[in-house]
Amino acid sequence: MAKRRKRKKTGFWAGLSPRGRMYFVLMICFALVLLTSIAALAAVHGMAEGQTEPAVSEPLVENPDYNKDENTIDASQYTSTILMESEDAGQSYIDETLFLGDSNTARMRMFGFCTLDNSAASVGMAASALADYACVKFDGYSGYKTMPEAVALMQPRRVIITFGTNDLTPSLTTERFISEYQAGIEAVQQAYPSVDIIINAIPPIGRQHAGEHLTQTQIDQFNQAIVQMCVAHDWKFLNSAEVLKDPETGYARDGYVIQSDGIHLTEEAIGVLFDYIRTHSYITEDDRPALTDIPEHLSDKDVSATTAATVITSQPSAPTAAPSSEAPEPTQEPTPEPTPEEIEYTYWSEVIQPTCTEQGYTIYHCKEDPGLDYTDNYVEALGHTEPNASGQCDRCGAQLTEVATPAPTEPPAPTEAPAPTEAPAPTEAPAPESTGTESEQPEQTEPDSSAEQQSEPAEPAENTETPTE
Repeated sequence: MAKRRKRKKTGFWAGLSPRGRMYFVLMICFALVLLTSIAALAAVHGMAEGQTEPAVSEPLVENPDYNKDENTIDASQYTSTILMESEDAGQSYIDETLFLGDSNTARMRMFGFCTLDNSAASVGMAASALADYACVKFDGYSGYKTMPEAVALMQPRRVIITFGTNDLTPSLTTERFISEYQAGIEAVQQAYPSVDIIINAIPPIGRQHAGEHLTQTQIDQFNQAIVQMCVAHDWKFLNSAEVLKDPETGYARDGYVIQSDGIHLTEEAIGVLFDYIRTHSYITEDDRPALTDIPEHLSDKDVSATTAATVITSQPSAPTAAPSSEAPEPTQEPTPEPTPEEIEYTYWSEVIQPTCTEQGYTIYHCKEDPGLDYTDNYVEALGHTEPNASGQCDRCGAQLTEVATPAPTEPPAPTEAPAPTEAPAPTEAPAPESTGTESEQPEQTEPDSSAEQQSEPAEPAENTETPTE
């Protein structure tokens, strides 16, 4: 029997030359480093998308005096104004709606619930700036457009407007807030009269939140006044606060505002909000004129660039493909997606002091971009002081009351010299008795030549007697 020859076993490693083994080890090390880097980047990216919270330096505060049962909205009294529950209007309802607002609207876009095609948002923008603040950039147009101008260019079927968070301050009265908000909404209506207007409630804040000047009480007061404004102008009110609020506390539900500031809505809360929008729809006959070409909406300018850098990020990137089973190409490295360069804006403040009749405020001027100037910290007018003795305000000098003051003394008219006193007529000697029938002569009052001639007594007859010598 022939003896079987043993085949020498050769493995993968044994078949490699020393140089090949070296390259193989280097490749394995490189692959491990590459996978570690990818995992680290994915973890950081996931944290950024999941939290998206601003880093705030001010401590969180509470308002212990808040009463959730005050300033509540009785929907049964506003059934023709407040949007009631409806069938789910679907995504098409969202697509033909234009969302206007501040940072929470910007976060709607950040989380993918709307896009640049149906939203315009400016971080830090107040309702008072709605009419005039130019912040929307379109392709083919120089400079920025105001939101009312943007509505006219984008020609939506309806708008949902959400402002008010940046107006919260103790010095701003509800009446003034409504007056300024109404002016902005009317500007939208005048710019594109066919649009249906829906005003969204100001979102609630957390029990713990940044900013001592922010109170849920003022939010409730503003929302109640917004409903009444909508009634007066035949606008619709989206009472979304009812789904975002915790009925037990009156504040935002747990997990609905980011923990670091207690103000900005989380992705979960915005998802609930959009479900509410679709199921509380307002659909009317589309009476828009023939649509013209709509320019591409490129970007929006923020009032507060510092806040924008912390509460919004770039759009979420596409999901990362599953790693291939093949060995990674040793000469390729993943290139991290470039992030937009952040500009640090600096401001200087100009304080306008209040007067008796005009409110005070602070203008924040941006050193890098004058277009980012904004006004805040309103102070109510001081009012006049009590009238002083002259009936005037001691602060501004305005005449408040009429004071009984002697009429201005006119310079005395030149005194006429007294008429010369007529000398008494000389007492006439008794006239000699008339021997004739001549009438008595009239009494003379003043010498008169003609009178003298008439009344002059006749000279006595010449004595013809010869005097006795």
